[in-house]
Amino acid sequence: GTSEQWKHHQTAYLLLAGLATPLVISVHSIVSLDFSVSQVPGWHSTIFPPYFVAGAIFHGFAMVLLIGLPLRHFLDLEDMITERHLGIMAKLMLVTGLIVTYGYLIEIFMAWYAGDIYERYVWLNRMSGPYWWVFWGTIFCNAVAIQTLWFRRVRRSTYALFGLGVVISIG
Repeated sequence: GTSEQWKHHQTAYLLLAGLATPLVISVHSIVSLDFSVSQVPGWHSTIFPPYFVAGAIFHGFAMVLLIGLPLRHFLDLEDMITERHLGIMAKLMLVTGLIVTYGYLIEIFMAWYAGDIYERYVWLNRMSGPYWWVFWGTIFCNAVAIQTLWFRRVRRSTYALFGLGVVISIG
């Protein structure tokens, strides 16, 4: 009956999640390692694998908020997707967002610390060149805006989380 179908559903769900997790980690790690072994200034960094995986999770959660919060509201799913769930998701977004922020900071630090004039030029050009607004917009959207997630009130607010989902997706 229904109970047995639910049991099969849960088993399949667990198996697919178990298969998808290492797949996501391996794909993002391999892609980032492709970048990190290049000769392009600013791209040869061993921080890329965890940075890319955290970024994928971070931006994936933002997309889940953008889709899930309206569905939660319009389909009356507040009993299924509770404030507790939103709080946990917000905390995971804060953690992965801080890892992404750390990656940004390490990239900038290593450009300075390595003493490579080409790598330094790339970063100075990103920060103050013709596309400075893209760089600083990305920093704001992915590193500054998430600092609001330290507050429980923000983590439990559907409007604030939806807004952050939009900001992070833009970033």
